[in-house]
Amino acid sequence: MNEKLFSPSSEAAIHIEDVAPSVPEVGTVSDRDAMRRLGKQQLFKRNFGFTSIFGFAMILMCTWETVLGTVAFGLSNGGPSGLLYTYIAVWLGYILIAFSMAEMASMAPTAGGQYHWCSEFAPRSCQKQVSYVVGWLGILAWQVGSTVGAFISATIIQGLVVLSCPSYGYQRWHGTLIAMLITLFSALFNVLLAKWLPIVENMILVLHFAAWITILIPLWVLAPRTPHSGVWSFFIDAGWGNTGVACLVGMITNVGAFIGSDAPAHMAEELKDASKTLPRVMGWTILVNGAMGFIALVTFCYTVGDVEAAITTTTGYPIIEVFYSATGSVAGTIGLSVLLIILNFVNNITSMAGASRQTFAFARDRALPFSSWISRVSQRFVVPTNAIILSSVIACIFHCINIGSAIAWNIIMSVGTV
Repeated sequence: MNEKLFSPSSEAAIHIEDVAPSVPEVGTVSDRDAMRRLGKQQLFKRNFGFTSIFGFAMILMCTWETVLGTVAFGLSNGGPSGLLYTYIAVWLGYILIAFSMAEMASMAPTAGGQYHWCSEFAPRSCQKQVSYVVGWLGILAWQVGSTVGAFISATIIQGLVVLSCPSYGYQRWHGTLIAMLITLFSALFNVLLAKWLPIVENMILVLHFAAWITILIPLWVLAPRTPHSGVWSFFIDAGWGNTGVACLVGMITNVGAFIGSDAPAHMAEELKDASKTLPRVMGWTILVNGAMGFIALVTFCYTVGDVEAAITTTTGYPIIEVFYSATGSVAGTIGLSVLLIILNFVNNITSMAGASRQTFAFARDRALPFSSWISRVSQRFVVPTNAIILSSVIACIFHCINIGSAIAWNIIMSVGTV
């Protein structure tokens, strides 16, 4: 391991100068003091404020959208009751994690996030070793996470085609190609239109709330009701022989819905007044998204109807089955599903930004092969272009796994929740 790895010294800043010229000093006095204290050079423009970074965090975590989009696994492993009870447990656990990270982010607002905090707060005897391991785990998790939004959007599109055209022959590679196109667009957006990202996050924050209301109200009004016993005391052990084990297996649905609580930290060097804004955003995100996700999940469980039919639906998505049951209309189902597609599409753009910043930061500290190339910041676009390219290539490779084996794909996706 490089001896200069994670060193917040002036020597680290000298190495950074080889990557890209410094942009003009921006942000508050606190931001400039933090960068000097951390031994980092200001390479990005601080375009994000409270509202835009809050939108970034909310749509990247994407809790209610992810719960509704990935509910099939938890529904078949634990049932509706298992989903609800494990959701509460996971949410409470993530609140503690998010608030702990928020405190560390206020002290060390850097794009490196967890691995940098380990380098400062771990026992001195193992700081570099722990930081290195945590950094690689973070890279892996973020690269995996940057594929989820594209995959959900692509396969919901496929599900709607199945619903609209029963003669359509479902093929996994169709969804993979769509997901790759979404990934390519996300990469291009993060390079060519990066300066518009804060504005997009502001707009998508409004859609995040508006779509939640737009989807839930028709379900509350139109969908048939499941009795209370079918929601709060209906478990499915899925052949595990133990309800508790089944619920723990299915809990991955809820864990995945809270991934990204660290996301704002990786944009810290592009956020104004980061030391104060980051902890507030991280705290509010886990509380608000958690509440929205819980209400959405309760609504789903009360309107799912025949659980077995929802799990085995030919569309691949129980939520599409619920939409169709509630509206009785293909057009209505498509209209509601399009909201999920759009939000997961933008989630992919946001995840690509987060993954590239994590990768850039780790390379900046000379912890990756070809670090000088990966950590290079474009003078024209003022973004880590090479890190974005690398992240998109890795995402496309992960997407290809789904062509060969859906089980292997699910296993890889599970890595992102660990």
